[in-house]
Amino acid sequence: MQQYARIENGLVAELFSTAADIGTLFHPALHWVALSGQTVTVGDLYANGAFSAPPPPEPAPAAPGIAELQAQLAELARRIAALPQS
Repeated sequence: MQQYARIENGLVAELFSTAADIGTLFHPALHWVALSGQTVTVGDLYANGAFSAPPPPEPAPAAPGIAELQAQLAELARRIAALPQS
């Protein structure tokens, strides 16, 4: 059985295995690439006839530390104290 990757916008969108001729199973507008022993997963990149893993996601911003939170709290307290009293 042959395994195929469906490519959409330069990404592996789907994996499919069949013993049939892939060209007869789906609309010809779909871009299928035969896999020959490569380990490919949905979401991998495909360019210039080669597969590659996507870049790692951007790291989440670090949570503020206790010192930063205390500084923010002090600044808010200063602003509140500066408000006109009614």
